[in-house]
Amino acid sequence: MHVTTRHRVPIRRIVLVLAAALALAACREEASPWAHERVARMTLREKVAQMVAPALYVGADARPAQDTVLARRLATEAVGGVRLLPGSAEVAERRVALLQRFARRPLLVIADLDRGVGGTMAGAEELPPPASLGALDDETVGRIAARAAEGAGRIGINFGLLSAPSFPYAAGLPGPSGAQAERAFADYAAGLADAGLVVGVRALSPGPEPADSSLRVLAWDRAAAEALQLDLLRTLLERGVGGVKPASVAIPSLTRDSVPLPDNPVFVTGVLRRDLGFDGVVIEDLAPPAPLVLRYGPGEAAVRAVAAGADLLVGVEDPRIAIDAIVQAVESGRIAQTMIDASVGRVFAAKEKLGLGMQPAAQTDAKGNASQPAGNAPPSAQGADTLAAAAHRAALSVLGRTPREALRGCRTTVLVTDRSVLARPLSAALTAAIPGLTHLRTGRLPRRGPLVSPRVPFAAADADCVVAAAFPGARPRVVDRIVPALPQPDSAARDTLPASRLAALRRDTTARRIVWIDFFPAVDAPAPTATSLVLARGTGPLAQRAAAAALADSAGRRSPAGMVWPPARMLRIVTPDSVGMRVDSLARIDSVMRIALADTVFTAAAVAIGRRGRLVKLQGYGRTSGQAVDPRITLFDIASLSKVVGTTAAVMALVDDDRLELGAPVRRYVPGYRGEGRGDITVRQLLTHTAGLPAGDWLYGSASSPEQALRQVMRTDLVTQPGERMVYSDFGMILMAEAVRRVAEEPMDRFLARRVFGPLGMQNTFYLPPAELQRRAVPTAEPGRERPYEIDGVVHDGNAYRLGGVAGHAGLFSTAWDLAVYSQTLLNGGAYGTRRVWDGGTVASFTRRQPNAATRALGWDTPAARSSAGSYLSERSFGHTGFTGTSIWLDPTKELFVIVLTNRTYPGGGQGDILRIRGRVADLAAKAITDQPVTPRPGSPAAIEAAERAAAAARARERARRRRPPARRPRRRAEIETVAPAMAWTAPARLVPGTPVKLPGMPGWMIVV
Repeated sequence: MHVTTRHRVPIRRIVLVLAAALALAACREEASPWAHERVARMTLREKVAQMVAPALYVGADARPAQDTVLARRLATEAVGGVRLLPGSAEVAERRVALLQRFARRPLLVIADLDRGVGGTMAGAEELPPPASLGALDDETVGRIAARAAEGAGRIGINFGLLSAPSFPYAAGLPGPSGAQAERAFADYAAGLADAGLVVGVRALSPGPEPADSSLRVLAWDRAAAEALQLDLLRTLLERGVGGVKPASVAIPSLTRDSVPLPDNPVFVTGVLRRDLGFDGVVIEDLAPPAPLVLRYGPGEAAVRAVAAGADLLVGVEDPRIAIDAIVQAVESGRIAQTMIDASVGRVFAAKEKLGLGMQPAAQTDAKGNASQPAGNAPPSAQGADTLAAAAHRAALSVLGRTPREALRGCRTTVLVTDRSVLARPLSAALTAAIPGLTHLRTGRLPRRGPLVSPRVPFAAADADCVVAAAFPGARPRVVDRIVPALPQPDSAARDTLPASRLAALRRDTTARRIVWIDFFPAVDAPAPTATSLVLARGTGPLAQRAAAAALADSAGRRSPAGMVWPPARMLRIVTPDSVGMRVDSLARIDSVMRIALADTVFTAAAVAIGRRGRLVKLQGYGRTSGQAVDPRITLFDIASLSKVVGTTAAVMALVDDDRLELGAPVRRYVPGYRGEGRGDITVRQLLTHTAGLPAGDWLYGSASSPEQALRQVMRTDLVTQPGERMVYSDFGMILMAEAVRRVAEEPMDRFLARRVFGPLGMQNTFYLPPAELQRRAVPTAEPGRERPYEIDGVVHDGNAYRLGGVAGHAGLFSTAWDLAVYSQTLLNGGAYGTRRVWDGGTVASFTRRQPNAATRALGWDTPAARSSAGSYLSERSFGHTGFTGTSIWLDPTKELFVIVLTNRTYPGGGQGDILRIRGRVADLAAKAITDQPVTPRPGSPAAIEAAERAAAAARARERARRRRPPARRPRRRAEIETVAPAMAWTAPARLVPGTPVKLPGMPGWMIVV
């Protein structure tokens, strides 16, 4: 190759340049405090100290004179970071800057950013929780996250903690949940990470952690854990989340034990590290109120957390106790040195991501102010105040009637807040929007009568409308009315109130209209007395002004998806007489079930009976695994009830979501299902068992895998033309479940957990019980030739077992309590508490008897002439039964449900026996009703028997009438006087008194003078 002279470079010069570059790189690496060589030279105590982030008090009463002492103490311990407690933003900024100046190595400054810095720091800007921003687009959510990061940067916060959306319990007012909430949360977390912060999330939480050391065990199966939490966590990790704080709960389906997650190496190393591929920081909160600290004490809690795999211990009250305990555990061999090295490496990796190793330790600018994290940029053109206000307006929601409609026509309106709350921004905004509004601070809110005692001079005492504001821990208590101490006629104070006023107080019984504003309602329970309910996701001035604006908005605000107001009925146990039922009739059910136990019809059972949203009977019978049956937690294999509790519930949800049509051919959703008439079968025909499919076949013996079993079902020949007649078919529901899987784009058990069981709080309803929970399941079969083991906690149905345990016709396990919640939801029209799972019209259409389908509804059955529903449930009733001896029947007319769960297949009870028992329980439940007529259903055995008895009595009366001879009776005196003038008769000349005289021409007639 020819090279010109001017392009020639001496080899020596190239070598020198390369050497200089390598030396510079080495210097830069050596300059980094996180270089491996420096880490290797650290002592064990120095390494452990980098894993500890003690709590830092920043209350408004913190004095500057204490700052230097605190900074020197933490510098002596050489801790890796600090955890900011709630307090003052000004104090936090001052102390963080001083700590960073004194620290040997730059600190991680950790704080809650669920509501921006202002959520916990007074004086900073408050933002709504990220999950409540689902109505906003991704770009706007990102700008709001950048705004939160900017506020954190001013204080020096570089590690933000967020609480992932929790398990959506139906009770109370749960926080936002669902796909929109999860998307907004992920966008917000990604926005913080893009702005330069390390983001940690509290994951797998079912709600607020208990205040004591009690352990909450979540009976989710793996499908529910995946659908409700792990899928979201996986998404967050992909979006840049660098820290995970496991909730203080136990989930046996994930760990195969009941050890809480923060104390569980199986979860950290198996689920987080291996399954999810997480290489970030595992966080554990060891603040004094933490369950782990309450359970073991601060030192032992720190050791257990690190032994389980925690990398960063935050909120520690005394760092020396935690450091000493961990060092001692390493030296004694309880914790491996390699675990400490790996954890310190992850903590240092987080610091390197923040760029802390390339900056002076103080992280301050020329003026001594704390610098912002790298990447922080102010939001775009939109002003900060406008952006934050828009966030609060987007997070706002209204349930029930719009506030403007609820307050229309009010003569006097009063704002009521608790005495401990000032709420000046709310008061000022409402006063401007509602002319004449008065702000009353009181702890009681009467529904009717005066708002205050009549002796208190208050112009609006008789206000007919109230705007009541509830803040966390400060909610006015609703009472029926304030009963005034009226003066007696002879009292000296009789003239203190006018007579007209006294009369008005005595006859005032009209309930006032109440509009509730709940600020941050995830903390307090809802107010069922509200005509309208406004939910504001914050407590600061911006949230208060946004709530006030909602009252003047004629269009109202959006209702959160899946929420309903007023709340639907929720179950609680009451005495039968409170809902119009007799105790003695319900008590006879116990005799029926105990006799069946004695006759070995089954070995375990549970009964749940409810009316008008109240449970009047929840009782277990028998024993399982040595324990008495508990209807709340004992698991029953519900067999064919899976068709209506599982498959039908999933179809209803997909119909509501406009993802599935009842009249559409099945081939639209299962493309391979066609040929030989199969292509004409519709979804409706599968649900009504009129598709022409046979009852089923023995897949357990003919297939070797779930895939092969499903192929056999899809290739099964029809026995009748579709729509011709009803043939109860397991194969039809298996096909229906396959359609659900394809439409939902996930297994049916995960879809049900996410869409139905999770929102309803049905924690003990699943297809594949975790191994740790199988001891709670009742057995359904003794060892046999094909399955040489006692079947308990494994599906009894062989076909469902061959299909993998998740099938359309069987496979679900549940408890009497969970099924009671499910039943009440259906009677409520698809809602339970504040959660709506199905539309009311969908529930009505699925539970109505279908034409040309015998007694079948969509998935459900209705009472036949002889039915396990007995004779006294109405014709509008719907229900289903299961082969293992289970049944559910619901009667909308009587607002009644009856649930019977048994294991009649173990050790081998007769089918006829369980039919009689289920019908008898239903009859006793219906006949216990006292507040409405209860008559036999037309065509039922009791109705036929009653008709036969009535006919027999009528026939007996007719026979008796015919056998009786005609009665002869003498004519009365009036009759004789009528006949006598017509006779041509002359009385004898002489009549002897008392002597009878015959009448001529009238044989047998005589008169007595």
